[in-house]
This record gives sequence, structure tokens and C-alpha cells, in this order.
Amino acid sequence: MTTLATKPDASSQNRNDRSNSDRPKSTLRKQSSFAKKYGPWAVVTGASAGIGQEFARQLAAQGLNLILVARREEKLRDLADELEQKHNTETQVVAVDLASADALRVIEQATEKIDIGLVINNAGVENHGSFLDLSIDAEAQLLQLNVVALMRLSHYFGRRLQSRGQGGIILVSSAAGYGAWPYLSNYAASKSYVLTFGESLHYELAKHGVDVTVLSPGLTETAMADSIGTGVDFSKFPMRVMQPSDVVRSGLKALGRKASVIPGAWNNVLLFAGKRILSRRGVMKMFGGLMDKARKG
Repeated sequence: MTTLATKPDASSQNRNDRSNSDRPKSTLRKQSSFAKKYGPWAVVTGASAGIGQEFARQLAAQGLNLILVARREEKLRDLADELEQKHNTETQVVAVDLASADALRVIEQATEKIDIGLVINNAGVENHGSFLDLSIDAEAQLLQLNVVALMRLSHYFGRRLQSRGQGGIILVSSAAGYGAWPYLSNYAASKSYVLTFGESLHYELAKHGVDVTVLSPGLTETAMADSIGTGVDFSKFPMRVMQPSDVVRSGLKALGRKASVIPGAWNNVLLFAGKRILSRRGVMKMFGGLMDKARKG
């Protein structure tokens, strides 16, 4: 079941019925140059935790108002309270499962009268293990969320941003999207789609004043990483765990400058080696061997 939920305002008038010109809190805040270019409102999917939550925090600090999208309404409301109290930010909560058939309709309804300048397409899911041991329904659901929902949202908001002649889109991929990754096969493939799709949109939409950047984090300290960690010992990997704050900062800094960005110097070294030194087969064998050693049980 999907629900549309707007965070209650202190005034008696619901904020869904108020125009941007009637929002005194927004006008009182100091706008950053980033907010002037990508504001006044941003949509953040997967905002209830991890990288999405950090995007919301950093964007609020920049002076943007936020549409927070995820399944867990209570988590979103807690975040909305935090951002309003700390940054005087206007927020709207949209509690919806993005993999559901009517998710786009719900988001369209929630945002149709709001001037969106930035979209953070972050929501995603990961399944790890031998592909044939995983649930095929869960793998199909992964593609629905990581690929189809992301594509639909990019199409809808891309058209809106193109019409206004200004704005930005950040698509969150993964370092795993740069090559074969055994035991994360379907997840890695979905992130390869995001990378290729986003870099292509970077070129297409630049002509219309819309900036598109693909953010491809490596291992980051999030609930998703914790979930993978129940089956994989990451201490056996030559990787350094990054903080969501650093990952998000890299993505925002790259917006309007790069088609894609990999946060973290060490991640870039590894991927450079994978692209310039090893063959695709070599990359597959390297990550397959690492996963064989790191898989628990």
C-alpha cells in the first residue's frame, strides 16, 4: 500500500495548498549559490537512511526545500523535523514504495505544483549471494527499483527540468557498476545501467540547461553495507569504508562539472587499475576471487 503524507505545519493551512510565494520561512533563509541554481525544491529518494538521508541534510544546509521520498514514513518525518528545526527548511514527506506500480503517480501528485530544481535519484536495493540461490522475485524487484523506477523518475522530472531550462539530476550508481562482480551479479548489472544511462543524459540534457551527474560510491557506511556485511567479510577487501557525508559532498561538488564521479582516492585507484591495467576478464576474476575469500559460510 502506498501513502502520501505531508508533514504537518505549525499554521492551520496545509502546506500542500500554499504556493512558493506564501512560504515565509524559505524567504527568510540565506540562499547559497547552489540553491539559486538548483532550488528552490529538491526531491530525494531513499531519504530515510544512509546516502539519501545525508543528501537531504546537506541540501537543507545549502538552503533547499525538500521532498523526502521513501517507504518508511516515520523515519522521513523524524528527518523532516530535524531539518526544519536546524535549517528552517520546508519539507514534504512522500511515503511510497518506489517499486510499486503507482509510485510515479503518487510522486507526480505530490510535486505537480512545486517548483523542483534538483532530483536525487538515490533509492536502491542490493541482493548478494550466488545468483541461482537467490529468489528470482527478489531479483526482479531489484531491477524494478534500481532500474525501472529510476528511469521513470528521470524521464518525468527530466522533462520538467528541461521545460524550466535549469536544474540538476544526480543518479546514484555504485563502483560495482564499472565491471563484473560475482555474487553481486544482478545488483552490479543494475548499477551499470545507471552509469551508462546517466552519462548519456549528461550529454543530452546539458543542451537544455540541466546538469546530470552519476555518483558511484564504493563501500560506504550505510544500512545497505551492513546488510551485505552479514554475508561478506569486507576486511578481506583492499577497500576503505567511506562516510556518507564524504560521498554526498563529492556528488554535489561534481554536479554541473562532471558526467560521473567516484568518491574516494583509493576507489579511483582500484577502478583505474581495473580499466587501464586489467582486462574485463581480469576484473571479473579479481572480484570473484575476493568474494570467494570474503563470503561467510
